[in-house]
Amino acid sequence: MSLRLFGKQVSAGLIGSVRNYHSFYHVNPPILDMSTVENQVLGKAYEEYVPELGFTKEAVENASYAIGLNDNSANALLNFTSSSKNLEMELILFHLKKCRQELENLSKTETFQNKLKDMTETDRLRYLINKRLAMNQPILKFLPSALGHMILPSNLAKSLAELHNLSDDITYYAGDRSTDFKWYSKRFSISGLFIQSELFMLTDTTKDLSDTSKFVDSRLQEIDTAGYVYNSVEEWLFFNAVSTVNIVKSQLARG
Repeated sequence: MSLRLFGKQVSAGLIGSVRNYHSFYHVNPPILDMSTVENQVLGKAYEEYVPELGFTKEAVENASYAIGLNDNSANALLNFTSSSKNLEMELILFHLKKCRQELENLSKTETFQNKLKDMTETDRLRYLINKRLAMNQPILKFLPSALGHMILPSNLAKSLAELHNLSDDITYYAGDRSTDFKWYSKRFSISGLFIQSELFMLTDTTKDLSDTSKFVDSRLQEIDTAGYVYNSVEEWLFFNAVSTVNIVKSQLARG
């Protein structure tokens, strides 16, 4: 027996492998294993060097040297997860996974459970999306260049995987336990909302990014009204929009 999924013929026996997000019981390994040397190097680079140097090869090499390794050993140490095999992308992926790990840790706290207990699912989504967006604040000035790296053809698959993993986390922590097609459509909608919100952040000059929070709220209301709908063309438009933002910023920087 076979089924059509997103326009592709898929064996019914493979449906479990196609669904690459949380199971009903959300049983997954840790997002970040900080006991590995490579994550220790990336962690030090992220905490101590990214705030000044951004998501750069230099930041990773400085961190490698600082923990007693040869500053050229980072390339040998890292188990590259992106096909581009560059240190900048590995550092960006570390940022994305670290933020997901922080959300997971938050979701397990009693404070979190009490806060979300009396909220609607939409309110929980709003709270979680804003929490994740706030994690961008320390690296906000480097976010355009990070997004630029993420949309390179050699990095796009990993970028999309992390984006959809994040939307899966957020919807799960918000209380969604759907097991039908709605499971996919809702997560893709949240992925699109998140990308749009990050782009909005780049031009938000309000204190504590209050306009970004209002933007998230308006987009969630639209989704509530229209329902969770996914269009693959939209996803490409979001990433093309990121490219446009980077080109404009580059031209402005040149004067």
